[in-house]
Amino acid sequence: MRTTVKVLAVSALAALGLAAGATPALAAAPAPFCESGASQFYCDASSVGTTTWSITWYSGSVGTFTTAGSTLFANCPASSLGHPVRASYSYFDGSTTQYSGTTQFTCRSGPWL
Repeated sequence: MRTTVKVLAVSALAALGLAAGATPALAAAPAPFCESGASQFYCDASSVGTTTWSITWYSGSVGTFTTAGSTLFANCPASSLGHPVRASYSYFDGSTTQYSGTTQFTCRSGPWL
């Protein structure tokens, strides 16, 4: 019985991405708001000052962008058009680095949504 409970607990944690050995950064900042259109995207963060963006493209590659403020405006690569993209950000609040949650949006070649 005890082994069954342990297996179920490990399975549940693994499904949540919290399995032993994995130490995900806790998100202190909310996920960014992002929208896309005309093969471009715009993301807005709840950050102060310099913001470092992590964009995970459909191919799995990661783009890193640094902006002076809380917004990012960039082009979608052709390989990501019509596919989901994930975005998150981090910033230094004066004493610690804050990490955001992740949001997902679709890189669109058509109208802005």
